Amino acid sequence: MASRPPQRSSIVSVVSLARGGLAWGLGVAAFVGVVSGCSKPQRHYTTTVEVGEVQHYGQAAKGGSITDLELKFVDCPGDARKYVRADKGFGQCNPNIKEGEHLEAEVVAKYNSESNSYRSELVRLGGCPMRFDPTDEANYEIVQTCTDLEASGVVVGVRCDRSRSKELVAKCPWFRR
Repeated sequence: MASRPPQRSSIVSVVSLARGGLAWGLGVAAFVGVVSGCSKPQRHYTTTVEVGEVQHYGQAAKGGSITDLELKFVDCPGDARKYVRADKGFGQCNPNIKEGEHLEAEVVAKYNSESNSYRSELVRLGGCPMRFDPTDEANYEIVQTCTDLEASGVVVGVRCDRSRSKELVAKCPWFRR
């Protein structure tokens, strides 16, 4: 007895079932990958900063003031600074912050999936919570190590390296990217 070739509809059913199973399997794998990839750990650090420039906008008596701060990380090698525009809550908590003060700061390094790197945020300064808009251009940080350039024993210029050196990241790991 000669066997008949399988009907076309049964082959289509098997192929579509295989595709559906494959698509479902890939969907589950992608979901598991996304869920497990989203949970990069936050890292908390405590350090000391020196307050540089301080600028208040608004009146403390009328609900606080927005405060622009220049902060120098004194424990870090080179020149590591953060410029922050703090919200009114910080202005109410610490209205008398002064240039030259050394304050304890809590820094949190959070993973940013858009840039595939960590971003450090100041969350507490001198006992006061800090909130600011990370997309505001007034909030940024800069690190640099400058050395004198000499020619014939005379200083003729300065060279500043703005990369995040191994020494900087070892001493102040929240600057790691």
